[in-house]
Amino acid sequence: MVPVRFRNDDALSPQARHLSAMKSKVVKLFAANTFSYLLVGVSFIAYSRLLSPGEFGTYGAAFALASMLALVLDGGIKTTIIKMPREVTDTEEVTILFLMLCGASLITVLFSLLQNPILHWKPQLAQDYRFAVLFVGTSLICYPLVTLPTARLERRLDYGHIAWIESTSMLLERGAPAIFLAVFHIGVYSFFWALLLSRAFRVSALSMFHRPAILRISFRTVREPLHLLREGSWIQLGSLANVVRDNLPLLLVGPFFGKVWIGNYTWAMQVCQISSQAFAQISARVSLPIFARQDSFEARWPSYLQQIRLLATLTAPVLCAVWLILPPVNAHLFHGKWTSALLLVPLLFMRMIPGLATTPLGPLVLVHCGGYIYAKLSCMWTTVEFVAALLCLYFIGPTGLAWSYAFVVWVGLALMLSPLAQSRRGLAGPLIAEILRRPSLAFSAIAVFSLALLIRDCGPKYVDNIWLFGILASIVVLAAYCLEPEMRKLVKNAKA
Repeated sequence: MVPVRFRNDDALSPQARHLSAMKSKVVKLFAANTFSYLLVGVSFIAYSRLLSPGEFGTYGAAFALASMLALVLDGGIKTTIIKMPREVTDTEEVTILFLMLCGASLITVLFSLLQNPILHWKPQLAQDYRFAVLFVGTSLICYPLVTLPTARLERRLDYGHIAWIESTSMLLERGAPAIFLAVFHIGVYSFFWALLLSRAFRVSALSMFHRPAILRISFRTVREPLHLLREGSWIQLGSLANVVRDNLPLLLVGPFFGKVWIGNYTWAMQVCQISSQAFAQISARVSLPIFARQDSFEARWPSYLQQIRLLATLTAPVLCAVWLILPPVNAHLFHGKWTSALLLVPLLFMRMIPGLATTPLGPLVLVHCGGYIYAKLSCMWTTVEFVAALLCLYFIGPTGLAWSYAFVVWVGLALMLSPLAQSRRGLAGPLIAEILRRPSLAFSAIAVFSLALLIRDCGPKYVDNIWLFGILASIVVLAAYCLEPEMRKLVKNAKA
């Protein structure tokens, strides 16, 4: 008789047990994010029906402004805490919290005081500006109360708790607006009340695992965390450059073409986020602590390529399927309201494919080369993107930014690769192969183009049939996943 062998976790090496635990935590994070993004997608359909492109533009402008000011407030502190070789002390943490709260209050007050001069100059902005003050102020005041406890959990790789806290918070922030819109009919202010509800939950939930002792602050200890601020300044500059690059619709499209086009870009980018960020955000989240724990570039690079392979496999078929189903969804559910935004979606999807590689590449550069190099490359990329966007907007019109986004991302990828090795070709070749030479990408792209042409020739009866497109899109995604050896291996291991 052949003896039956049972797995003995105690017999595993400490490194193997750590890796197994890490995978379990990441799986929890992935599952929670995927579920919450699916529900957010349903809510997105609801407020796409109930809001106009102009209202979407108001929300998009406030969200972009809150993101940029939060980075100014952050000072690179969160990333610095996560990658530190030692734990941050309680005194350092409480001092940083106090300084960040003071900074958030000061920015909010200044933003409020600017209201009268700005409304005197442009009185038509009155309602939009008041919403922005509430949205930005709430976001900034809550930011340090969320960021510092989250950094502590991430240092411990405690993604199990992070998973349910952040997914629930995102569901409240991005899903609750649909309920507020449908029940209370409060327009764009639905996003403010959802933000307030989300932040209240997140602060309360995080405090169960780590609560900074804010009452222990003293002015004698203010100088103690200054070394963290100095270390985080380059990280902050690089992150701020990234936020500027991601919010060019507000900075360039809005001034030239108005808030309706900001709304179109915001809507299209939300489609991109729902389609791919459930995977990409997890990669960005776990990359930094993983790379920080690896000793050399030779250990980090294979880990990075493995992430890219998995990201491309999971994301590319979904992007293609969403592109297939969006036109009938817009025609049937939204009555053609987002037709202009649909022009942007394929170009933004083209950006998302190489953008999968830049998501974990930033943390890799940060860990391997340091904050200064990371900031330098991020600023160079943003400068190139800014100039290219201006030229495209001038010659093409409001869709010019999407064209710039689709192609300049490859310049950014080349820039971020440049400090990692003597020969960029030695890195670029395997990386591009992991992104583009995927059976799932080739199959899903060919399939959706063929189906779109076939259904268009079948007549108007089928063109707006959401159920038909939904079934076909689901089949494309499942078939594309079945073509990937890694996906088949994951399923086989899960069954085992």
